[in-house]
Amino acid sequence: MKKLAWLVAAVILLAALSACTSDPDGSMETTTGTTPSESAATNSSVTNGDPQTDETAGTPDPWKNLPATKTDTIELEGMKESFEFTLHESAALGFSTYIANDLLAEEASSGEGDAMLVYANFAGQKNEDAKVHIFTGTITTIEEQKAFAEQVVKNSGFEIRERTEPSRNRFEWSESEFDIAGKSGSGETILGTVSIFQHGGRVYHAIVQYPVEYEEGFIPRIVKMFEDIVWHQA
Repeated sequence: MKKLAWLVAAVILLAALSACTSDPDGSMETTTGTTPSESAATNSSVTNGDPQTDETAGTPDPWKNLPATKTDTIELEGMKESFEFTLHESAALGFSTYIANDLLAEEASSGEGDAMLVYANFAGQKNEDAKVHIFTGTITTIEEQKAFAEQVVKNSGFEIRERTEPSRNRFEWSESEFDIAGKSGSGETILGTVSIFQHGGRVYHAIVQYPVEYEEGFIPRIVKMFEDIVWHQA
């Protein structure tokens, strides 16, 4: 009887071991036995009840399908003008957008955070006095980002201009704003607005500065750039 019992146990153990297969490298692999359609049905059921997951499951980031270039219009001095745009991806800042072809975009990083700089490049001439500097780092509140931006512009030689009366923000995406004024190296008056905003748990500031005579041409291009932002999914 004991021999019979040992024989039965050995058969059961052999059957259990044969249910698993070994890869050529010796690692163990188990098989689920589901077909592709069954697997898809299983994955779909996992996302039910989670609205955030339902919206993004199986949907690629919209920015990944954006064309590399496009033609669009910008309103300058009351007239719509046609421009060519090139897609710029800022992985560090978490978005992509279109830049008019007479602007020049660059990326920069430091120990404090990451930045995207966009310069006027009219007629192929880069103007470092007409630019927007978009920055994000480890700061997590609007108030702290505003205080940090104030220090940045002061260190760059700008004065903060008080708005004499309550007014709407200059840029619709802003949660907080303040105006700045300064002088270029050649003594030219430089004006600007600093915008504080946030998205997806990250807080940003954008320093928009320009010589007085650039305002009517430069600002509409920058507004269009912000309007065209497509945020990357986290």
